[in-house]
Amino acid sequence: MRVTLIVLLVAAVIFIVLQAFTAVSTARTEQQAYTVVERDGAFEVRHYPSALLASVEAPDTSYRAAANPSFRRLAGYIFGGNETNRSIAMTAPVHMEMGSGGSRMSFVLPSAMTMDSLPAPNDPGVSFGQLPECHMATLRFGGFADDATLRVKEAELLAACRAHGLEVAGPVRFLGYDQPWQLVARRNEVAAPVRWPR
Repeated sequence: MRVTLIVLLVAAVIFIVLQAFTAVSTARTEQQAYTVVERDGAFEVRHYPSALLASVEAPDTSYRAAANPSFRRLAGYIFGGNETNRSIAMTAPVHMEMGSGGSRMSFVLPSAMTMDSLPAPNDPGVSFGQLPECHMATLRFGGFADDATLRVKEAELLAACRAHGLEVAGPVRFLGYDQPWQLVARRNEVAAPVRWPR
């Protein structure tokens, strides 16, 4: 009995230490810059400056089907799957849009990079583009994302936009900030471009 208790305590300590390390690592990751211009609880309107994105598209229309394969392809690019075998720092959040025609996942590239400084990808399906300067309405939530949760949060975001008199100007996207193995204090958001000022 005592041995079992010691093993459980050691396992609990290891779990806590690993989760704390993961949370600290996530906090140190460069995040896409923005300025909050309006806040109401978990709902925010933000101004985003232009950002450089690496993206892949997939025929899948669900988060469950598209998330892991798309993430692996983009991670392959930034972890050296390019013409110079260059590693590129991971940033947050990961953007994902899903619609009836398929899905698109994007990594925000480090702010110091430019289109001219990007190494060509080994995967021809990796493309680059500029997210234009915009205002986005966002709704933050915790836990792990899945298709059912994202549908609920999208409806809540659109309802909050209507309640705040905001005109939505594009599709809703999912923003994921955490590493898959981070189990606590997770940060997720749904976001949509809005016309600003009202």
